[in-house]
Amino acid sequence: MTFKIGAAILVGLSLVGSATTADARWNRRGECRPPLEGAATGKGVFGLGSERARDAAVGNWEEAAESRYGRAFSNFERATNVRWDCAKNALITAKCVVIARPCAARISG
Repeated sequence: MTFKIGAAILVGLSLVGSATTADARWNRRGECRPPLEGAATGKGVFGLGSERARDAAVGNWEEAAESRYGRAFSNFERATNVRWDCAKNALITAKCVVIARPCAARISG
C-alpha cells in the first residue's frame, strides 16, 4: 500500500515538473529582442497625414516583428524603448519611422 502511494506521488511530481517546463517554453512574457524599424507615409492635412503615417508605421513594425521573431513578439503595445521620427508640419504627405524592441507575450491555445 505504501509503495502505491509513493509511486502515485512520484507520478504526480513528474507531471507537475513537465507542466512547469512546458509553461516556461510558452510563457515568454518579458523576453525582448533587438530593435526593429517600421516606416510609412500618410496623406492628409491638419495632422491627418501624420496620424495615418504613425498608424501605418506601427503596422509595418508589427509585420516585421512577426516575420523576424514570431507572433509572440508582434504586439506594438508590448514594445520597449520606442522612438519616433515623424516629419512635423508636413504638407499633404507625412512620413513616420518608429524604432522599438519587440517583447513577447504569452501565446495561448
